[in-house]
Amino acid sequence: MRPKFSIIIVNWNGKKKLGDLFNRCLESIMSTKYGKFEVIFVDNASTDGSYEYAKSKYTFVFHRNPKNLGFVGGNNKGAKFCEGEIIVFLNNDTVVDARWLEEPAKLFENPEIGIVQANLRLLADPSVADSTGHCISVLGLPVENSFFMEEPKEPTPIFAGKGAALFVRRELFERLNGFDEDYFFYFEETDLCWRARLLGYEVYFSPRSVVLHKGSGTFKNGKLLFHRQKNTIASMIKCYEFRNLILYLPLRLLFEFASIFFLAFRNPPLAIGDVKALLWLLKNTRNLIRKRKEIQKQRVVSDKELFERGFIVKSLGLVVRYTMSRFRRFEEYE
Repeated sequence: MRPKFSIIIVNWNGKKKLGDLFNRCLESIMSTKYGKFEVIFVDNASTDGSYEYAKSKYTFVFHRNPKNLGFVGGNNKGAKFCEGEIIVFLNNDTVVDARWLEEPAKLFENPEIGIVQANLRLLADPSVADSTGHCISVLGLPVENSFFMEEPKEPTPIFAGKGAALFVRRELFERLNGFDEDYFFYFEETDLCWRARLLGYEVYFSPRSVVLHKGSGTFKNGKLLFHRQKNTIASMIKCYEFRNLILYLPLRLLFEFASIFFLAFRNPPLAIGDVKALLWLLKNTRNLIRKRKEIQKQRVVSDKELFERGFIVKSLGLVVRYTMSRFRRFEEYE
């Protein structure tokens, strides 16, 4: 039997922030040509009327949080209302193809596949990939697969998927205790995929599950950089085997100290965000060690396998070139 999908939309002031795209997203979901799905609309204390508007127009399952819980908290809350075998985490700045659920439904027939990412294309130019999945560097920084390899024409294993359109088995999501709520936003989906891979599950890219994504995000403000740095380093602490942790964590910290020195003269708010990330990690060391013990106790896949499959790459030059290309692309499309 084909699985039922539970699609979670987390909203925060969607009408104000997205305009017509907010309604286009919801309408495209309702035009999906797949018989078994439900929509859970989770509102993070919006004040622009978007919650009331959606509730008056659509027959979704609705839940309203008393405050903004971010992507992580909102989706974790929404997952508690899901009845389907597959949870779909979908951003409200997306437009889905009518048959976007068909290929993932077939992929989940394979019990080894725990997570699937849709084929995310840029809303402004669908010929350009927003994400076809990503790997990470040894320093824990994500690198999009499309930067260094051809776009897959068939379903392909990837290290991790992007949370703008991510499918996860509900039983796996519950086993992993959901997204790590210390993350709020950024890298939370990569952390989830990393932990799933350590349990032996596969993560796949689905080329025929097309989702257009507006997207956003540069490192122009210290808040985003704060979450990026603390979350990527936290995942290294939680997920690396001990020998790789003691090898690569000091290198990452040296990288951060060098970045702080450089940014202090070029962009002080970013430098402050980076400093705050390191202070957060220091303050939360005990909690991170506790999480690490739980993850390492359950793991069945070695770091060696992830290295050999190209999911964790050692080329720091690749990371630098990729980061610069992202700045240029954001400037072009935003």
